Amino acid sequence: MGIPFMSVAKLVAFVKNAAIPLLILVLAVTVFMYFKSTKPTQPPVEVKQKVWPVKVETVQLQSLSPVQTLFGTIQSNAMVSAAAPVTGQVGKVWLNEGEEFSAGQALVSLADSDLQLPYQIAKADVEDMQAQLAIEKLAYQANQQKLLNEQKVLELKKTDAERNRQLFKKNLASQSAVDQSKEALVRQEYAVVGAELSVQQHQVTAQQLVARLAKAQANYEQAKINLSRGHLVAPYAGRLAQVKVSQGDRVSVGSPLVQFYAFDSLELKARLPIDVMPSVYQSLQSGQTLKALYRLNEQIFELPFSRLAGESSTSGVDAFFKVPTELKFARPGDLWQVSLVLPVQQSVFAMPYSAIYGTENLYVVKEGVMQIERVKNLGETRIDGVSYALLKAEEGKTLEGAQVVVTHLPNAISGLKVSVVNGDE
Repeated sequence: MGIPFMSVAKLVAFVKNAAIPLLILVLAVTVFMYFKSTKPTQPPVEVKQKVWPVKVETVQLQSLSPVQTLFGTIQSNAMVSAAAPVTGQVGKVWLNEGEEFSAGQALVSLADSDLQLPYQIAKADVEDMQAQLAIEKLAYQANQQKLLNEQKVLELKKTDAERNRQLFKKNLASQSAVDQSKEALVRQEYAVVGAELSVQQHQVTAQQLVARLAKAQANYEQAKINLSRGHLVAPYAGRLAQVKVSQGDRVSVGSPLVQFYAFDSLELKARLPIDVMPSVYQSLQSGQTLKALYRLNEQIFELPFSRLAGESSTSGVDAFFKVPTELKFARPGDLWQVSLVLPVQQSVFAMPYSAIYGTENLYVVKEGVMQIERVKNLGETRIDGVSYALLKAEEGKTLEGAQVVVTHLPNAISGLKVSVVNGDE
């Protein structure tokens, strides 16, 4: 049975319509494969570790002194508080608070009338007691002479009584004459006793007068002292800290007048931390000299160590440093920052603080990479006025000549590649 003509025509048309898209697809694949096979070949990307530029410093072992920063206050160890010696009126205040004075300069004076009157009274009392004592000496001499005369008269009375008694035995005198002579003898004996008592009383009276004279002289000396103290004169060069009175004020005995201090009495009181005390005690025991350094206008002044406080606490011990006369402008209450120079440490080295990681780690450069090293941090030291960290290698190790990284890297780690950019190699 034959295939109908229309069916064959439809089949040919179907094949023709399906072959065209297939041909286009094959052609596209062929073109893609051609371009892929002829594209240029790129070399593989090589991943390289970044090299960090750093600065280094070479370790040089030295003998350096640790420096401890301290904060302290200025004070005077001889602050004088002058008080009024007598009740009176302030006559003159010669200086104002804070002014400097030299030795022998007047500071404050009380009114002369209030000072002279007690002085004159005390002087008169001394003269009065001296006169009374002189009178008593004259009376003593007179009583001695009177006693001697009375004793002579007594001998005469005894002789007269004895003579009358003998005459009475011979009937040459009457009984009344004997009785009169006895009566006269008794009276004379009483007179001698009275004269002896006057002589003996002299010693007691003289002692009383001498004691009163001593008291009057003491009051006189006190009056002279008060007279001099009433005109307060500077015993040395210094500064008025406080003036508590004004001219015309009425003051009583013991009322405060002024406060002042000498320039050479100024000292700095600062608290030493407990961790530096072993070094300080060791220095004091070995006789080493401690000092603190004070910087002012690019100039450094030395404050010699004076003493330690009598008591300690859990936070440390107060230390006192002598303020040199070049710094006499200092005033009690000033707050100063100083640097305490501790005993010299051997085989140590100084590094900028940028080289320290944590508190006791740093990095050295070995064959182009960073290697961590642990060290002992001994505190701070000063070289030419610049602060450095004072370090020491751990026991049994040495870092002499090692190149320490002083560029602080936030990503620092052992094995990090670096390149030295300064000439300290």
